Amino acid sequence: MAARITPPKSLLVDIQAWQAEVMALPAPAIACGALLLLKAHYWRIGPIPDDDVALARITATSPAEWKKVRKAIESLFVVKHGEWMRQDWVGELEASYQAVSKARQKSMKGHAARWGGRASGNASGSASGMPAGMLNIKAPLDQQPQPKTKGPKPRANDVQPDFEADVEIAESALGIGGAA
Repeated sequence: MAARITPPKSLLVDIQAWQAEVMALPAPAIACGALLLLKAHYWRIGPIPDDDVALARITATSPAEWKKVRKAIESLFVVKHGEWMRQDWVGELEASYQAVSKARQKSMKGHAARWGGRASGNASGSASGMPAGMLNIKAPLDQQPQPKTKGPKPRANDVQPDFEADVEIAESALGIGGAA
């Protein structure tokens, strides 16, 4: 069974070509949004169905709005076998899958080099292949250092012996105070 690669998370858009294509359409703002949503659907989910209800949902338009938009953008697609297809989108998506696959292979090679050939095909972040020293496993509770407990905080009227000694030293240095 071949490894399943999740769809790319980045959508390729040639901005100049996109603007030239969309600006030639009637109602370019609506057509631009609908076309972008159709492309995102194709990249993330797959073929675009030739179903007006589904297409209206995908493009976030009402059925009446979709009828107007459909007339504008249908000519950009090949509609057959119940799907809307664009060959340029197929090529872009395939190139993106190849880039993801290539990066995954490089990652697996790097993983194998770093961990001494203990690479698994599952780079899910599990620690099963990590050396024990890197797992930061904590000792049992009775062997862990215990936090130092602090006594109650002194109150304003509490006299601190260290403070009194410091006051006596300061007073004698200044020639003030002394025994009463």
